[in-house]
Amino acid sequence: MKTAIVSLVLAASSSLGPAREAYQSGDLLRARAALEALLQPPRLSNPLEEAEAHLLLAATLHAQEDLARAEQEVVEGIVLNADAKLDPLMYPPDFIAFVERVTVQRREQIDRRAARRRPPVLLPRSVPAAPILVESRPASKGWYLVPFGVGHLVHGECTKGTVLAVGQGTMFAASAVSLGVALSLRGPDGRYSAQDAPTARAFNVSYLVGAYAFAALYAYGVLDGLLSSPASTGSGPG
Repeated sequence: MKTAIVSLVLAASSSLGPAREAYQSGDLLRARAALEALLQPPRLSNPLEEAEAHLLLAATLHAQEDLARAEQEVVEGIVLNADAKLDPLMYPPDFIAFVERVTVQRREQIDRRAARRRPPVLLPRSVPAAPILVESRPASKGWYLVPFGVGHLVHGECTKGTVLAVGQGTMFAASAVSLGVALSLRGPDGRYSAQDAPTARAFNVSYLVGAYAFAALYAYGVLDGLLSSPASTGSGPG
């Protein structure tokens, strides 16, 4: 922590003039009485003048060898004016060294007291951001063209959408499996053998039934959505 070289360069004031004159003339009792009258209670409105009064009183007490009290006055003066400088033509070198030593030794106390005296910083009240309004548009009925009940689910018709999804999914799977088995039974010439023909015929029928059932359920879902269901809010292609 850097050593503070404290000195006062304040112009003579009418309030401190008599105390300063008494100190310089060596009349320590009169100087002390005048300074204590100004500081107890504080009568100086200017913080710089008050800081000078504390340091001048500290010099008076130091000359009277009241070092404990002089140290307290040094702390008070530095708290009020951290940039104070002592005039070497007015104060003796041993007192200037005393102020420097006290400033270093009591730095934490000085900083704490200075922080308490510092006026609080008032931060501007934060203005809440305006809410972002998102336009809610009805979901497009074009969703009803998507199979597996997607249109009904998008429009909030969960029960009907689930039924269509399960029904169409089951029929689609059955038709696809039947077609796959029927095709696998064909020989290299694309015909069924006499042994596999009955089985292939059954799977072909299953394939057609599943395909027609899927088509019927899909058509029902599209017509039900486009003709019967009112548009409800949701997200979807415009």
